[in-house]
Amino acid sequence: MTNAISDGIDSGSVDMGAVAGAGAILVALYLLNMLFSTLESYIVPSASERNGDTMRRDLASKMFRIPLKTLDRMSTGDVMSRFTNDTDTIRTQSAECICDTATALTMLLGSLAMMLLTNVDLALVSVIPVAVGFAMMLAIVKGSQGYFVSQARSLGQMNSLVEELYYGMDVVNTYNDRDRAMARFSEINDSLYRSAFRTRFVSSLMPRIMDFISNLGYVLVCVFGSMMILDGRMDFGILVAFIVYVRQFTNPLLRLSDTLASMQSVAASAERVFEFMRTEEMEDESEKTAAVPAVRGHVSFEDVCFSYVEGSPVIHGLSLDVKPGQKVAIVGPTGAGKSTIANILMRFYELDSGRISIDGVDISDMRREDLRRLFCMVPQESWTFSASVMENITLGDESVDKGRVEEVCDAIGAGQFIEGLENGYDTVLDESVQLSIGQKQLLMIARAMVRDAPLLILDEATSSVDTNLEKKVAAAMEKLVEDKASFIIAHRLSTIKDADVILVVKEGQIVEKGTFESLLAAGGFFKTLYDSQFEGCDRGPRNRFR
Repeated sequence: MTNAISDGIDSGSVDMGAVAGAGAILVALYLLNMLFSTLESYIVPSASERNGDTMRRDLASKMFRIPLKTLDRMSTGDVMSRFTNDTDTIRTQSAECICDTATALTMLLGSLAMMLLTNVDLALVSVIPVAVGFAMMLAIVKGSQGYFVSQARSLGQMNSLVEELYYGMDVVNTYNDRDRAMARFSEINDSLYRSAFRTRFVSSLMPRIMDFISNLGYVLVCVFGSMMILDGRMDFGILVAFIVYVRQFTNPLLRLSDTLASMQSVAASAERVFEFMRTEEMEDESEKTAAVPAVRGHVSFEDVCFSYVEGSPVIHGLSLDVKPGQKVAIVGPTGAGKSTIANILMRFYELDSGRISIDGVDISDMRREDLRRLFCMVPQESWTFSASVMENITLGDESVDKGRVEEVCDAIGAGQFIEGLENGYDTVLDESVQLSIGQKQLLMIARAMVRDAPLLILDEATSSVDTNLEKKVAAAMEKLVEDKASFIIAHRLSTIKDADVILVVKEGQIVEKGTFESLLAAGGFFKTLYDSQFEGCDRGPRNRFR
């Protein structure tokens, strides 16, 4: 077919049958192209979205398997960037990169085969500059991958900083710290600018190189082909066909150069995602069967040692025996390890050594979820989720009756402000609903009271509640702690005067133990803490507790 038309013109008779056959083949090929292009437009988006969905699910599942000690060392914004920016980069570009690479390689190999079948000499002339250009492109890819990794890392740092400034805007403005904040922002932003500029420059450089190589190969084919025609070693029709093949051969290389730039972004994002997925996980507890079938509430600490950072113990040699139904208060200066006791009791963190047991059962022999079902807890930091008030209170238990929730909220003084919300208990607590810290803390207290588990932890439960409401909450809490072994972590010593036993913690150890009155009378470290809180006040409040 290469010379059918030119030979027919020379002889005065064109083989129309051959021309019609070639036309029919072209029509069939174009129809197949349309069919496969349509399939591609369905398969590629479907595969991309499924890939993104799977990655997000895997990351979310992984996050719940990572120890809190490890999560504490991670930046919130950087983790969010992996969930959003990095997964989105992989989702939008990975499937297209694979599809474009497959298409380009098919066209490349097909064109190369046709060139070799048509004329081996011209095929070699065409391949040599392309091979040189491809080698240059691979060298650029190898040398520039660090720019893409740096861009992804800087984007994560930017997310962390913006989140920090957003939640701390009032503090920044109060202390006129905008200059320092902007300096930090500029530092990260400049790093992001440099890495992003370099990645875009490299991404645009590779297609320009391959475009030059393509044109160079086209010129070489024209020059050497013309010389071969003049020498009588080749017909004019073969040269025309070869020029078409050269274009078909170099176009996939241009496509590959664009694809390689996208693949570098995908590789950088995938590296960050896989780094998170490779993070050390908590021990698998699927084989553990230990349980406390009928909880009495006997909690025992035996020579417990714990450290957040290896070599810097927070708690060491802690031994404690809590009887069923006892109300235990834990007090001490900031950083003494009060909240840490609650964290290790619920196995948010694992012990360095020692043993904690509930009714004689070692908590390390129990599955974490089974252990935590035994507790209701009011944490120091109040946190609400983007869900209705009812869902925030009945967290993890949809079987709770609404009447029970309303009864608890009325008992602690939360019912009034909840009913004042736009949709009452059905109000979704998103960013448009502004609750005070005290109101959020009341919801945390209600959540614990509704759960009504046999063991109770109160970590500064009323620290953000005003004095008048505190009395009402305290009365309701008295009902909550009835028949429960309860641990009350407190800074305000006036709130724990009715505790059965008070543990005074200093530098991770119990230095004093007794009732409120006996500790005051002993004149030790507890007395020092108490006097420091009421220094400058009259004797009335102090005498009230003696």
